[in-house]
Amino acid sequence: MRITSKMMMGSIAENLYRQAEQILKCQKAVATGKRIQRVSDDPVGMGKVLDYRRSLASIEQYQQNVIRGKMRLEMNETVLDDVTGLLNSAVNVAVEASSGPLDTRPILAEEVRNLRLQLVQLANSKIGATYLYAGHQTDVAPYSHHIEIAGGTPGTIEFGLAADATDVTIEIRDAAGTLVQSLTQGDGVTPGSGGTAGTNSIAWSGPDGEYSFTVTAGSAGTEVVDYETYNGDSGDIRLILGDRTNIVINADGGETFGDMFERLAQLQQALQNPDPIAGTSETAATVDPLNSAADRLERVRADGAVTFKHLELTEDRYAGLKLNVEDMLEKTENVDLATAIVELQKFETDYQTTLATAARVLQPSLIDFLR
Repeated sequence: MRITSKMMMGSIAENLYRQAEQILKCQKAVATGKRIQRVSDDPVGMGKVLDYRRSLASIEQYQQNVIRGKMRLEMNETVLDDVTGLLNSAVNVAVEASSGPLDTRPILAEEVRNLRLQLVQLANSKIGATYLYAGHQTDVAPYSHHIEIAGGTPGTIEFGLAADATDVTIEIRDAAGTLVQSLTQGDGVTPGSGGTAGTNSIAWSGPDGEYSFTVTAGSAGTEVVDYETYNGDSGDIRLILGDRTNIVINADGGETFGDMFERLAQLQQALQNPDPIAGTSETAATVDPLNSAADRLERVRADGAVTFKHLELTEDRYAGLKLNVEDMLEKTENVDLATAIVELQKFETDYQTTLATAARVLQPSLIDFLR
């Protein structure tokens, strides 16, 4: 077979092109630190890299979920710790009033009124724009005099009374605070005609929108204390911690606060009772229910502590798992820099050698043959 100059030139050009490709590949590996630049570099390795990256993305999302869950539980514990202190204060007031002088009762009644206002604030605590204790009704204050009318369907005005009332007046206001309607019920004489002790409800229809209302109740000229009822639901707020794994992170507002509002209202009502003997008996009767409410609250806090510990363990597990996956990704995707530099130097030397060889082989020209 006759070897022509054209064939030699073609062979040399092909070798130079292949060596230049190898140099370029090594240069990219050294510059980026990545062994795999595209699928063709290592199809099997690239498949592993994509799997590792998907795993890391899932782990990071679960870690963010854990952080959000811990933040919510920490907020929940802070609120419930304050509620525990509030209930203890209420018990102390009840004990003091049961055996203390009568002239201090108006002051103690005002103290209990302030405790009720604080309890409303705590029960309506928010994290961001979300109410903590409203279940799935996260945009509605769980304990408030609130009613919403939608689609022309009548809503329900719900409120609690500490005792039977002979007359009740309800003022309904729109979102701007403008009085929309004033409702009255009761004959002013018969206890219970205006409303009964416990939860009361009245159907009301108005234009679509959100409304607030205030309740003024009395019995034979004496104030009857009203209190807020639960507006939320029992829906669970679940946190996804893994594939088919989730955990409930919210405390049910209805169960958490239970009858606290009613018991505080009853204590205030007892302290305002003009009959000192009946007032003393009624005040003493609130101590055990208040203690029961405090015990129930401690159980809720204990459940929250267990959930928080679960999240901490999950957080530690994902931290370790993330390190392992990152290590496997690095070993699969990244290049050994020292080895890559040695290979680059070798390819560059080979390339220079090929260029020098080509220069000597291709040096003769047509003029040389004509001499």
